[in-house]
This record gives sequence, structure tokens and C-alpha cells, in this order.
Amino acid sequence: MSAQELYSDFKRKTMKYFIISMIFFFGLSSVALSQDDKFVLRTGAGYYTDVMAWYDGPVLWLEGGYRFNTGFYLNARASVATIDWKMNEGIFADYKTIALRQMADITFSRPINLSGQHYLEPGLGFKLKREYHLLPEISFDEISGQTYIYTNYSYIFYEIGFTLCLDYYYKFPGGFCIGFRTDSNVIWALGFEGLTLSPLFGFRF
Repeated sequence: MSAQELYSDFKRKTMKYFIISMIFFFGLSSVALSQDDKFVLRTGAGYYTDVMAWYDGPVLWLEGGYRFNTGFYLNARASVATIDWKMNEGIFADYKTIALRQMADITFSRPINLSGQHYLEPGLGFKLKREYHLLPEISFDEISGQTYIYTNYSYIFYEIGFTLCLDYYYKFPGGFCIGFRTDSNVIWALGFEGLTLSPLFGFRF
């Protein structure tokens, strides 16, 4: 499967999961009986960019959280992003390819009531990232009159760092929330890296 086909397939799956998530949240909102607001579910699909190289692509994320008596939430989030970029060397120079980032975050956050049902919720935590690079390479080497061909298709690596996020949302009666998320992270060896801008849909119960 080519890079373009992988990218198109990811976009189709992103829209599919996003629609399923919205149906789930609206259904949960209509049948929920508890108003203790101990738990929260949030999701979104939006824009992701690597701020070091300014390559970008779509991102899909899903998060669940639990509120302690102190008012702080402990959240666990899973997200997937793809980045389009051009290879700048080798036989495939100037060809466009993609990188797939699979990320898991543990964060602490606390809602701040701005006025009425308007909330701002900053968060801070830790990130584990698994990155899959689709990076085809071909090299040739001639030894004793024979030509050897070496190929490489992709590679995978892991990174850890910190997560910074800021949510703004409006909470409707019944617990349904709609808003916007800004999210970034600091990778140990690199500094600031990913930036997410996404609508936010959630439900507190």
C-alpha cells in the first residue's frame, strides 16, 4: 500500500471513529442518571503539527478521567496522528511520505469556572510516543565485481516527555460539553515538538 493510500485510509477511519464517538456521547447524555460529575469522557479530531519541522496532518484522540475530592482530574488519553513530509535525500528525495505517531498520556487537570457554564481546564502530565516512519531507502555497494542492493522500508522508535494542554468548553445541562483543545508536548531529547488544535466533545457523569 502506498503512502497516499495509507493516508486516505487513515482519514476514512478517523471520520468513522469520530462519528461513532459522537453517537456514543449523545446517547450517554440522554440516558445518564448520575450527576456527581466524578467521571469524564472526551474526544476530538483535529489538526496536528510538528513545530520543529512544521510538517502536519490529522489527529484523533480519546480521553477518560476521574475527579478526586480535591477537584483535580486524573486523565488517561490515547491519540493517533499522521504527518505528511518530503524526503530530502536518497533515491526517493522530494517524494512525499508519512509518519505515524501513536501516543499515550497521563495528565492531571482542574476545571476553572470562568462564568456560568464556561470552563477553562489546564492540564500537565507525561507522554509516551511510538513513532512509525515510512522511509524507503535503496543503496548499492559493489564488492569484488558484484553489486549488492540494500533496502530499508521503515523504522520505529519510542520517546517520552511532558504534556501541556488547555481546554475551553461549555457544559450543557445533563453533562454534555463542547469546546476546544490546545495541546503540546516536550520531548526529553528535543524540546517542544507536537501541537494539537482540536474541537472537544465530552460528557461528565
